Amino acid sequence: MSIKNSGRQSRVAAEIKKVLSEFLLHSSRVDYEGINPAFISITDVTISSCLQHAKIYIASISQDVADDDCLEFFQKHAAHLRRHLGSTIHLKFVPDLKFFMDDSFDYAKKIESLLLYEKRTPPDE
Repeated sequence: MSIKNSGRQSRVAAEIKKVLSEFLLHSSRVDYEGINPAFISITDVTISSCLQHAKIYIASISQDVADDDCLEFFQKHAAHLRRHLGSTIHLKFVPDLKFFMDDSFDYAKKIESLLLYEKRTPPDE
């Protein structure tokens, strides 16, 4: 069951995604503990109806970075990212940020490989 977000929730979520994506892009010159932020993509942002809690879904574009390391990086730097949001987005409250790995790319790869497997195997007669 899907709950439809209000227009304000959608606009705030889109702005958070934009600000964090730009921050990661501009932080690409700095190598944080072996992780280059330019190789991390923010795939989706959902925000609660009170606008105080945001779920940020991330995916690593690089094969060199493990998902656990990527998630740990964001959890470690959540306060810094929240401060950056607070100075960029003008809201009464800056939302609390929770980070999650987006596994939709892995799921899509799995479906694609299953379809290719089905295409290669000859039908039984």
